[in-house]
Amino acid sequence: MSHMFKLSGRIDSVNAGELEKTIFEAHEKEGELSIDAGELEYISSAGLRVLLKLRKKQSKLEILNVSNDVYEILEVTGFTDLLEVKKRLRYVSVDNCELIGKGGNGSVYRISEDEIIKVYTEKTPVESIENEQKLARSAFVAGVPTAIAYDMVKTESGYGLVFEMVKADVIARKFMEEPENFDEYAKKYAELFKTIHSVSIEGKGLPSTKSIYLSYLDQLNGWYDDGEISRLRWFIEEIPDRNTMVHGDFHTNNIMVQGDELLIIDMAEISYGNPIYDLASSYYAHVLNPRQDPESVMRYLNVTPEIAMKLWEVIMKDYFQTDDRETIERFNKTIEGFCLLKAALIPAIWVNMPDEHKKRSVQAAKEYLFPQMEALLSGLDELSASFAQNTEV
Repeated sequence: MSHMFKLSGRIDSVNAGELEKTIFEAHEKEGELSIDAGELEYISSAGLRVLLKLRKKQSKLEILNVSNDVYEILEVTGFTDLLEVKKRLRYVSVDNCELIGKGGNGSVYRISEDEIIKVYTEKTPVESIENEQKLARSAFVAGVPTAIAYDMVKTESGYGLVFEMVKADVIARKFMEEPENFDEYAKKYAELFKTIHSVSIEGKGLPSTKSIYLSYLDQLNGWYDDGEISRLRWFIEEIPDRNTMVHGDFHTNNIMVQGDELLIIDMAEISYGNPIYDLASSYYAHVLNPRQDPESVMRYLNVTPEIAMKLWEVIMKDYFQTDDRETIERFNKTIEGFCLLKAALIPAIWVNMPDEHKKRSVQAAKEYLFPQMEALLSGLDELSASFAQNTEV
């Protein structure tokens, strides 16, 4: 871990020599340094040469809390390519702001008519938020209708991302407050879900969903024996690969309505792979959870259990282009089976979950997933054929 070294005021040819002496004494005493430039007003080429010398002595050099003026100097001189430079975050208060949505990793507030802010939970690392920005840009370039955050800020509740979204609102509120427009919004909601799986996104800096799921197996010692872990590995590896986007958390609290368009604002879990991962995750949110714990649905989705399940019916009809009840029920049975795969991995995915909940999930996987793995893969063949027929990749 690097030691923080503060810079302040102006650094130029007059005091650069003194800085060099002080900073290298600190380096010799403390080891690798990071630079806190929160109080730095200006740095000349003489000061930059000192930083360059320091960089050559370290594996990396971070310069944090950089003002816009100093950042411009570093950018023009090419130092933003040589060093890890992070701008000073501005402060935005969400006190007295309208809460328009809340999810597992943060809350969404309206801070003006044209702006919203997603404030992350206190435990969310800055690196994860920055990574979500990068993933959102990759998805946007690939053709996914997602909102791009233009500013990362600090709030009294944690770090946040600011989005420019004129008169936008979460779709959950539309479903609750405009029942007369349910069919219109539900159709757009279903079409957006389908659009995600129509976008080829492999090779755009995203991980594969399969590799993420396989990585969880290394954290399941003590929950399964070696034979059970091998069987889980086999099952995951047998899921056919696809190069399409997998959102990972598609539900009513992560979708914004802006004019006639729907935009996704939560891109923290996107990857590429087979749409079955998304179908299973969303089936849990829209169907299984409303059945098993209806009181929690309003907390997580901000819609009633009835609306959530009705939305899933619209998704299935639009996604597979069929009104045939027997076909939809057969597909739902397969999708519900794949929900058990994520349940099997819960001890690795949600490490802070109480052990009694983990035990129930593991037991459910052992009782219901393991005996039907082959049948689920056979059912997935029919689903995959329908994926190919009803989505363009």
